[in-house]
Amino acid sequence: MIIFVLVCTLLLLALTEILSRREELRHLHVEFSLDSRLAEPDEAVTLRYSVLNTSPFPVLCAGLSLQLDPELSLCEDESWQGSHVHRDFLGTRIDHHFYLLPYRRFSGKLRLSCRRRGLYEIGRYYLERSDFMGLSPVVSSGETGLRLVCTARRRELPELDTHGGTLGDLSVRRFLFDDPSMLRGYREYSGREPMKQISWMQTAKTGRLIVRQNDYTVDRNVSILVNMESAPQPAMEHCMELLRSVCEELEEQHVPYGLYSNGDIFSLNEGLGRNHIFYIQRRIGLSRLGAFYGFSTLVDRYVRHPRENSSCIVISPVRSAAVEAALPRLLRCSGREAFLLVGGELNP
Repeated sequence: MIIFVLVCTLLLLALTEILSRREELRHLHVEFSLDSRLAEPDEAVTLRYSVLNTSPFPVLCAGLSLQLDPELSLCEDESWQGSHVHRDFLGTRIDHHFYLLPYRRFSGKLRLSCRRRGLYEIGRYYLERSDFMGLSPVVSSGETGLRLVCTARRRELPELDTHGGTLGDLSVRRFLFDDPSMLRGYREYSGREPMKQISWMQTAKTGRLIVRQNDYTVDRNVSILVNMESAPQPAMEHCMELLRSVCEELEEQHVPYGLYSNGDIFSLNEGLGRNHIFYIQRRIGLSRLGAFYGFSTLVDRYVRHPRENSSCIVISPVRSAAVEAALPRLLRCSGREAFLLVGGELNP
């Protein structure tokens, strides 16, 4: 009887080993995601990863390794790093070993940060699966497909008197019919408003006469001109920091702004809000600090189509004759003040 049980056990183990060798990596699916694709230097972002077993058989021995970009830093505590992190001449590697029951998922996460502005590939992964006895492992590899853009740091700025505001301070032209974009809100009818101001939709909702409240002033806006002509690397980096800081300052003041450059951060029409500044910060992170034409040409293009009531902020890595000559021209075409911020004059 004992021999029979032993033989059955050996046959069962052999069958399990044979079946496990037939199971390939096609039943293991690995996924990666970032909680943010845009960060600033030394800001932690979370990388999440998971491995799903879609096979009806368990995977008793599996492993996931992630080779990180050398420019990325880990923000995990020492105990976690001692268990999962290995460093060698190839860089930093994250290792996990686990088993997976049928249709189950293994998940993990880690926090990363970037040291400086730029575009970073998260890294390469290695997925390992072994047979029941652990005698013939199979390994596949691939790219995570994730990229992280690191924008410039923020700098302290001098006070920028842009005269902007959410309600504006300049009267606009009035027409027979009001512009829907001037709508500021609704309030109850007082008996003094013209009948055309009544909002019948809001009246139907509330059961009371409701009139539209319009704002007949317009904001003064800001045009940011960025000079990206070749200059020492630190001055160019400071120029990117100034651009980010100015945009965030204008966002806080609710002042619409447009971006005009002669380099690879390109230009952007006047706007305001999260999507607007996200595009600019992303372009700052992706920039190779290259210029397409001279700053004088940029000013010529801007002067041909000046923006009314627009203050101008000129950001340049160095103070040059072309930059100095641009300020009076911008003042004449817009009738508003022009500020000059020079990256090379910032303290490191």
